[in-house]
Amino acid sequence: MRQVLGIFHADGMNENQVAVGMTGVYNFHNNQQDTDILEADDLSILILERGKTARQSIEMIGELIDQYGYTVSSIEGGSGAVTIAVADPNEGFFLEVVPGGLWVARKVNNDEVECRPNCFGTQEIDFLDDDTFMYSSHLRSYALASDLYHEGDTFNFSKIFGQGPIVSEAFGGTDKDVNRLRRYNCVHRLCELKHNPSLYIYKGKPSKKISILNMMDILRDTFEGTEYDLSKYQEAGMARNPLWMEVSHSIGQSGTVFSMVFEFKGNKRFSEADEMQEGCMWIAPAASKLSCFVPFYIVTSDIPHPYQIANTGDYDLDSAWWAFQEVGQLCYRNYDAIANKLVKPEFSKLQQTFFSEQLALNNNLATLDKDKCIDELANFTHDSATKAYKEALRLGKYIKGKYLSNTIVEWL
Repeated sequence: MRQVLGIFHADGMNENQVAVGMTGVYNFHNNQQDTDILEADDLSILILERGKTARQSIEMIGELIDQYGYTVSSIEGGSGAVTIAVADPNEGFFLEVVPGGLWVARKVNNDEVECRPNCFGTQEIDFLDDDTFMYSSHLRSYALASDLYHEGDTFNFSKIFGQGPIVSEAFGGTDKDVNRLRRYNCVHRLCELKHNPSLYIYKGKPSKKISILNMMDILRDTFEGTEYDLSKYQEAGMARNPLWMEVSHSIGQSGTVFSMVFEFKGNKRFSEADEMQEGCMWIAPAASKLSCFVPFYIVTSDIPHPYQIANTGDYDLDSAWWAFQEVGQLCYRNYDAIANKLVKPEFSKLQQTFFSEQLALNNNLATLDKDKCIDELANFTHDSATKAYKEALRLGKYIKGKYLSNTIVEWL
């Protein structure tokens, strides 16, 4: 009997520091067969359950797709294809899968950044470069037989397989603003490229070393200070709400379920036989612009109960996810007063507290044995998660009390 797992199993990091993040693709060539059985969640769950390294995970998933096929899945509200980021402390890849069992994985160069905003982004494939590319054995022969590619042409995966009926009008294809401007936003912000947003540029060399905080800021970005600044649109209102669009063309989105930043860390202090992985998942349980990234170390065997429960459509403040979601939604009552002057400063202060406490923790770990290290990392995770949950509850209660309907209680 097949075990049914919740959608919260779709992204994360396992005990080997293999991390996976998934996003849907809604404009693609569809060669789905009746015998295809693997869905998007199956792929990410298998990686988290069995992945030893990023490369081994791709090879494993590739073999399974070749054998069992891949079928469209309900990802983010549409029956889509999928792009999956797979990384470990040494390598990172984007795995792109076409219904019918066609796939490619491209390694991200160590000195570059890449993005995939709800569309395929792998351009020319070098079939002689086994270090950078992995792909299904019949990828090229299928494209030739299906008249999608002609001998002598450049084999551009995105161009060949990123075309077909659009199955989600909200996201569409590579040229829709939500995808076109988000890929531009990421590369422009991190690499300072002065390029035309319509170009198919998904990667670049960063202009400086990228920190965990830089990645968090990118996920919060709503084009501030640019010609595309969402807070300057008429729809943003007098309170300058940059999250007024349900599906916007910025990386920061109002309807975000959660955001994740993975922190990889090698450990040379213990013997190889007694090695301990100290990877950390930073998770923001709502729109990251109106939330706080909470650290969860993978050595932690248990997390606070509020982070174990969350059902969409079932409002429940016993759930940390709902507490953060509520704070974000309350910001829209008066974005300037609530978000800019209250929520963002308070969560930023808490975020800095986590960074400072993590630094002190790392300095202390150097003096401890493995078991004590695990205890300290677990305690830090539990304490941080509890602080964040309590802060979300406090802010939500305060905002609801101060901003009653259209009345502002000035003395609060």
